[in-house]
Amino acid sequence: MPQTSVIIGAGIVGLHVAHVLQSLGHEVYVLEKERFPAEHTSGRNSGVIHSGIFYSTGSFKEKVCIEGNRLTYEWLNLLKVPYLPCGKWVVPELDQDNELEPFFEKIRKLPIPAPKIFSLSELSSKEPALRPSKAIFVPSTGVLDAATYVKSLMAYLESKGVQIILNCSVEDVLENKLQTTRGEISFDLCINAAGLYADDVARMQGLNEYSIKPCRGDYYLLNKQPVSKPVYHLPYKNAHGLGVHLTPTTDGQTLLGPNAYFIEGKTDYQHRSDPDAFEKAVRFYLPNLSDFKIMAAYSGNRPKLYRNEEAVQDFVIEKRKNWIHLLGIESPGLTSAPALAKYVKKII
Repeated sequence: MPQTSVIIGAGIVGLHVAHVLQSLGHEVYVLEKERFPAEHTSGRNSGVIHSGIFYSTGSFKEKVCIEGNRLTYEWLNLLKVPYLPCGKWVVPELDQDNELEPFFEKIRKLPIPAPKIFSLSELSSKEPALRPSKAIFVPSTGVLDAATYVKSLMAYLESKGVQIILNCSVEDVLENKLQTTRGEISFDLCINAAGLYADDVARMQGLNEYSIKPCRGDYYLLNKQPVSKPVYHLPYKNAHGLGVHLTPTTDGQTLLGPNAYFIEGKTDYQHRSDPDAFEKAVRFYLPNLSDFKIMAAYSGNRPKLYRNEEAVQDFVIEKRKNWIHLLGIESPGLTSAPALAKYVKKII
């Protein structure tokens, strides 16, 4: 008789975990409390396929992002999801010029397609709209349509026999049974991939030391597409995210953002950011761009993880008996998802 595995959360991570469990012959159920998949973190992001360059050297996050980058492209090709394999620019902001080469020396040692430094004239010939400067080109970065990715993967899994149950909230755990708003379900293995709500699920199972604080990221849209690749600045010290950057989308627009600030409600997606900082970013990166407009787009919340009120910077995966908890899976979770699923397969 096949093992019954239940996954809580139908975001991109939960769906990839469903795939590896189905491939092991498990009977797989995915429970999602919303009426649609990817209503939260998986569907409210920049849609960037990250390269793994911005994370602590040797961290779990760095490792699964680099592996997930390669696997994500394989999945996008399999599922025929639109994406741009464009690479990205990393440019210095004011007073960061002397940080470019040390950062390049750090990332050139990573097991990724080789980054390259472009001179001022080389960058200007490639991206004439950008502020003239030296830049690092990172070839493994791309841009995808996140909503289509999730929907396509969901359809693929259902064709393989995975049962995805929407509008189904977990209310309690009694031994190897979940009490849900759509009835009781028994399991042999349970995976907590609940994203912003992973701490709530963990507490049902006795893990009380973890909490998740939602960190808002708001986006604006630029009414032009003046660059061919995402444009990031060098990392800030002690920042909650990667800062306001430019991301050309698969449908011909340019996303600005996200910013980062903590809020109270996990389901609060009201766009509150003043456009000034976003306009400032446009004028900095694209000093000669004229007659442009920006408009409020959407907002997302990052599940920032805390353990006993101390911030946790890395992804956390904890196995407790027949439970596996994935905690703090924020950016680059979209890219890392297939690699995180492979890790779960290893520790079952």
